[in-house]
Amino acid sequence: MSTETQWFVMQEDQQLGPYTGQQLADFAAAGNIVRETMVWAEGMENWMPASQIDGLFPEMPLQPPQPAPGSVHPAGNLQATSADPAEPYPHIGVSGASFGMWMGLLFGGLALGIIALVVIAKAEEGGRLTGAATVILMGLGGVGYLLMLISSILTLVYIFRAWKCLEPGGLARTSPGAAIGLMFVPFFNLYWIFQAIHGLSVDWNRTVDAYPDIARAPKLAEGMFLTYCITSLVFPPVAIVLIFPVMAQLCRGISFFAFRPSHHAPGQVGFSLR
Repeated sequence: MSTETQWFVMQEDQQLGPYTGQQLADFAAAGNIVRETMVWAEGMENWMPASQIDGLFPEMPLQPPQPAPGSVHPAGNLQATSADPAEPYPHIGVSGASFGMWMGLLFGGLALGIIALVVIAKAEEGGRLTGAATVILMGLGGVGYLLMLISSILTLVYIFRAWKCLEPGGLARTSPGAAIGLMFVPFFNLYWIFQAIHGLSVDWNRTVDAYPDIARAPKLAEGMFLTYCITSLVFPPVAIVLIFPVMAQLCRGISFFAFRPSHHAPGQVGFSLR
């Protein structure tokens, strides 16, 4: 497959792209496009399934003929049997998580707030700050605060989605609603943060290990999640630093489940490649 060809992908009646051949290969390796996904490149008369692109998917191994029930296994006088495949992990209707958007809201709000405060302080020193300018700068600071508030809410939303991803597996210690709601209970939340955040990483890894078809899901660093919980209570400056790798891992994990192809609708992966 040429890496210079510009490819387009049909997703839920929307034409997405263009993408390079390498991007298309990355999407296929991640499971974001499947063999039935329709693709097109300049010079082609019609759209075609992605399975027809040479080298995009590994060759399917030939299945040996299965002996009839009760027949003798070629290797001896034992009846040929095969283990039933494990039940696939249910497809979860959750939206993806964007670490870039979360970080952009946080830093954007922080930057606006700092700029407003610095300008006000400098202007007041020189006695050149008018009433109108004060209102504008205060409004700028207010927008910054609003962006940081949205980022904080988004943190809770992503934690909720992560627990939602675990709910069908039967190994989660709590429900998504309880995970978030109990963090607002005074004093009890000092204990619950370890269940809602560190417990999330433990249950996440247990669930991923228990289901072969989601074995490629990103793991969560249990030690880092535990350290974040501890430092958020005893030394917040360290927790402020750790929140970034914690959220990055959480977003990657949620997006894996959100963009995973459905077992019931091949080719309809329910996400945008843009």
